Amino acid sequence: MQKFVKKIYEIQWLPAALTAAGYLAYIFNALNIARTKTSFLDEGLYLVKGLLFATGKYIPFQDYGPWTNHMPFIFFIHGYIQKWFGPGLPAARYFMIVLGLVTLTAMFVLAKRWGGKWWAVAVIWAMVLNPAEVKFHTLAISEGVVAPMMAWMFVLLLGPNRPRWQVILGGVLAGAMGMTRMNMFFVLPLVTLYILWERGWKMAIYTALAGGLVIIAGHALYWPDILKLWAKWLPFASFLDPWRVPASAFGIPIPASDDSTPYLIFLYTWMTFRLHFLALISALVTLLLWPARKKPWTGRMRAAAFLLFFVLFMLIAHMLASFVGSWCVSCILLYTAYFDYLGLIVLVISFRFLQKDLPNWRQGLIYVIMAIVTLGVGFAAYEDVNADFAKIFIEQYKDTRLWGFLTTVTNMSALLLFRRIFTLLVSLLAVGGLAGIVWAARRFIGANQLFVKRGAYVLLMVVLIIGFILSPTKVLGRGNDFFDCGGADVFESYAEAGQYLRSVIPAGSKVYWGGRIGAIFLYLPGVEIYPPQLNQSHSFYYGGDSEILYRNSYWNDELARQWMKEADFVLLEKGEKLDFEVKMVEGGGFLFLGQTRKVEKCRWQSIIEIYKPVK
Repeated sequence: MQKFVKKIYEIQWLPAALTAAGYLAYIFNALNIARTKTSFLDEGLYLVKGLLFATGKYIPFQDYGPWTNHMPFIFFIHGYIQKWFGPGLPAARYFMIVLGLVTLTAMFVLAKRWGGKWWAVAVIWAMVLNPAEVKFHTLAISEGVVAPMMAWMFVLLLGPNRPRWQVILGGVLAGAMGMTRMNMFFVLPLVTLYILWERGWKMAIYTALAGGLVIIAGHALYWPDILKLWAKWLPFASFLDPWRVPASAFGIPIPASDDSTPYLIFLYTWMTFRLHFLALISALVTLLLWPARKKPWTGRMRAAAFLLFFVLFMLIAHMLASFVGSWCVSCILLYTAYFDYLGLIVLVISFRFLQKDLPNWRQGLIYVIMAIVTLGVGFAAYEDVNADFAKIFIEQYKDTRLWGFLTTVTNMSALLLFRRIFTLLVSLLAVGGLAGIVWAARRFIGANQLFVKRGAYVLLMVVLIIGFILSPTKVLGRGNDFFDCGGADVFESYAEAGQYLRSVIPAGSKVYWGGRIGAIFLYLPGVEIYPPQLNQSHSFYYGGDSEILYRNSYWNDELARQWMKEADFVLLEKGEKLDFEVKMVEGGGFLFLGQTRKVEKCRWQSIIEIYKPVK
């Protein structure tokens, strides 16, 4: 077997061929994802607001304009692509595929530099085989825009001998990330500290100045209105009060659909590990096998330590924002795509110095942690993998005394109860089987044998291999695909709906909008909208001070009623209508003109109804 592996390893052209095949596979997967995945609120916001900004219709942070709830670069990047190549989802998503290839190339360069050509092949295919990774970087949102900046920043900065010009350019990219997404402001100070540790204060100053100048220039373009954004992020900074919306101006918001609960936190923590399994487990493996020796650290160890810290810091920070902050709990699945792929590079850099022979307590700790990972990922995967089996089981045993007792005591729905019991039993079985193997090894091989000393190390390598194999399956990366539309052509359905809407609504019309698929306005050139409505319920309140809200790009029910009456047309997405909107269009004064087919064929809610106020 070793001879066969050695022969494969010595084939000079094979790594290049496998790398090329990986690129082709990525392109094929991304093209399919681009055409078949549904759009959603965030994607429409980046594209429509970006186009409005790029064409000069509005400027970021403008009074009575679109809510600029993120740093401006992300809107302009998407907006200029729409302006240059024509509005619509195809241009947006094909551009994202190009950026995905740029990210993939940076990963290849990093892996080859630190591990060699075969590690580069492994990293390429680890990313290609994970449908979740490809998907999050193909949709026209912010993750796929930040990822190539971040990956190439580390190409330029990571290591002990990077040239000065690369360090400066890396600082520029760190600053650009901060002006692209507010949550990337962490990056510049973190990499500056790394450069200070690795190269000294002089190079650290170069890094900080390069990134700082980008941030200063970006702020100068929109000063002082950009402070509106900082006022939201720094609620206790009193000097920002002139740019803060008074609390008394807000009314009652629409309740979030996924408020943070212990159950949802548990579920989405493990859903995150499930969808980003190989990358996050690679970082975890590095942490668990980090050597205990106290020898002077090499440049490789410093690079691995910093990158590991960076991944863990970003993961924890974004978990806190999702689970404790005002963002949605499920957003962590998307946020992790900003940085998770770096976990693969952490393993590549650190692999040659990881500790293989471990004391018993460390091995025991690893066994326990892997048991928890098995339990958590299994729990998160249940819905995709075992839903049909659950229905059959519940139907068969729902009338038994034991099942009735359990549902009464736990106060859970039958499906949730089965999910927890099934996951617990399977995980206990897996842990028991593992414990049995370890006991047998110690009993029959002997505690001093190499296998037993490296049992935990072998287990972690097996977990990585299994993760690699299962990445493209529903167990891991293909699961929980809430963008899936059964293979329907989303490009075609949006174009068809846009064509129908254009046949009814002439250019120059004032349009009231009630819906979450804002990308439809890419197919309605020349219409006028009420900008605060783009964010739908996220910028809406019942009551409050209408003038202050509108000036700051929010809206309320009073403004909505006024706009519905004065608009030329009212567009309402079937499944997203607010109560007062329904009462108004059904109470007289509005003429129903027709409706589109389902804009997204897998969602009945995506039908857009057209009304005209009778004036």
